[in-house]
Amino acid sequence: MTITKNETADLITVVVSGRLDKVSSPQFAEEMKSEVEKGKDIVFDLKDLTYVSSAGLRVFLTVARDEKARGKKATIINVNSSVMDIFNITGFAFMLDIKQ
Repeated sequence: MTITKNETADLITVVVSGRLDKVSSPQFAEEMKSEVEKGKDIVFDLKDLTYVSSAGLRVFLTVARDEKARGKKATIINVNSSVMDIFNITGFAFMLDIKQ
């Protein structure tokens, strides 16, 4: 997994590439915790994410919940069809703000 961040005055864009699984999700969770604390909206660009496990889904849900608690939002964009299938099958597509 590779994470690339781009930050502006009021937005953080996080590009996640590769596989987000039980091995890589703890690192992802830790990095996202520090991003949430900045108090900006977060956009996850998943165009190059090839797989997400339940551990990775949990990180997205946690970030979305924490952002909402701070009056901010987390949005997911550019989800490829195989990852979108995972969001749909697990029901996360209805719990997260996903823009296609």
